[in-house]
Amino acid sequence: MEHNKYRYIINRRSGKVHTYNHGMEIIENSDNVLKTNESIEEILQNEKYDICLTCYAGLDLNLKKYKKKTSDSKINKLIDEEITLIEKYMRLYEFGQLDTETQKFLLCIFEVGSWYVNNVYTQLGGQKTVLEINTVAADYASENAYRRWQNYLNTKYYNKYELRTDKRILPVIYDNDESTDMVLYRCDLFKDAEYGKGDNIYSTTGMQTLKNAEGEEIFKEWKNYCVVDDSSKFAAAVYYHYLNKEILKSRKQEDRVAYGIDLWWTSSTMFTSKSSLVSKLTKTKQFSFYNLNKNTKKYITDNENNIIKDIDLQVGDLICRNGNVVFYIGNDKTVGWGSVTKEYITHRFFKKDVNGYFYDINNDNLPYTAIVRFRRE
Repeated sequence: MEHNKYRYIINRRSGKVHTYNHGMEIIENSDNVLKTNESIEEILQNEKYDICLTCYAGLDLNLKKYKKKTSDSKINKLIDEEITLIEKYMRLYEFGQLDTETQKFLLCIFEVGSWYVNNVYTQLGGQKTVLEINTVAADYASENAYRRWQNYLNTKYYNKYELRTDKRILPVIYDNDESTDMVLYRCDLFKDAEYGKGDNIYSTTGMQTLKNAEGEEIFKEWKNYCVVDDSSKFAAAVYYHYLNKEILKSRKQEDRVAYGIDLWWTSSTMFTSKSSLVSKLTKTKQFSFYNLNKNTKKYITDNENNIIKDIDLQVGDLICRNGNVVFYIGNDKTVGWGSVTKEYITHRFFKKDVNGYFYDINNDNLPYTAIVRFRRE
């Protein structure tokens, strides 16, 4: 019988890989069918293919949560939303091979990443003029982020102040009395999750009056409900989200401030050394810190300065150097905010030598010399 000859059926239109029996049941157009006995690893060498969301190609993966459908429509809706989010960043097959805790951390990366893609239209754009921002937003930002920019122009700013194309109008962080190039964005992701506002034992700054580089008052907001258009602040937002969502989820609202992680002033250098920020992460026991030993240029040290011979990149790693940090999610894919983008992931190929990791592209000779690693179960 034919079903004894083939292991899988691939729907060439959707790219989904099914068990033979399930594929025969649901695929109506035989022109879309590809029958095969190749292994799943061979099939998935084609990046356009992924496993079916119902039969999971007969594989035993860590996707039990996504197989369950309940009578609660709200839970089902949340599961569907998470699956959609996962598929924007990586294949469900790859996601399903990870342990549950790593999956939770990845979802936090994806949630913050998606929020940035859909809302942020600058990268260190605080000193840029209306004309400069509009050019960048129109060319490089997502449609949703560009609409947010247009809405800000028309309803948030123009109704209050004179609009000129040579003005710097976005709310920025001030260093004493000097405006910086870091733009602040209200983050409804954190506000809707009811995380701490900033008026608590870890942070006493509370409600902020936000101004642009021209000194004009824009709006007021709680500090911990604002994020910043920078790679290290993006990483801080991811850790802030994860710690509050998963580690501190049973705490009162005022205590859900990720042990005081600063969303405004976190810098890349804080991730390349054993700073107070790294200490906050490693003390949770969910993270490890690895730093290249520059004295020997041969070994890498862990949290306790123990020398280890080598370390390869793992899913969930934050790869760090002075000036830039980025999350690695496997298969040469990264998530971060080093530039304005309308894409959820960036393909970045790393090469490794005794000095650290390098982008495998021309004219990039600055090594990534530290890794903040999410510990798997």
